Amino acid sequence: MGFLIRTAATAASLWVADYLIPGIGFAPTDYTADAQTNYLIALALAAIVLGLLNALVRPVLVMLSLPITCMTLGLFIVVINGLMLVLLTLVPFTGFQVDGFFSAIVGAAIVSLVSFVLNRVVPG
Repeated sequence: MGFLIRTAATAASLWVADYLIPGIGFAPTDYTADAQTNYLIALALAAIVLGLLNALVRPVLVMLSLPITCMTLGLFIVVINGLMLVLLTLVPFTGFQVDGFFSAIVGAAIVSLVSFVLNRVVPG
């Protein structure tokens, strides 16, 4: 149950980033005839893939970048989070698109903030 709640919170945070940042968007694959359903499926798939990237790839990147993270007092983590969104664009079936690294960094900050708030507000 906790996995579903965290995935829904991540999907909601990706939706907020899509809404607020012009450089982030979705171009979903045609899964059904309804465009809204395609968007929701792409949002759910992107949230699941982002969760997997954060569970598998992010710890390796954090360990490899530990010296620079310490030198920047932890601010380099924001760059790693932006890199996770860039890696998400490489997964073709999610339909997630980022128009540049600055949009990815700002989007990662928004995704992190909204996910944090939603995970604290919603019990699970």
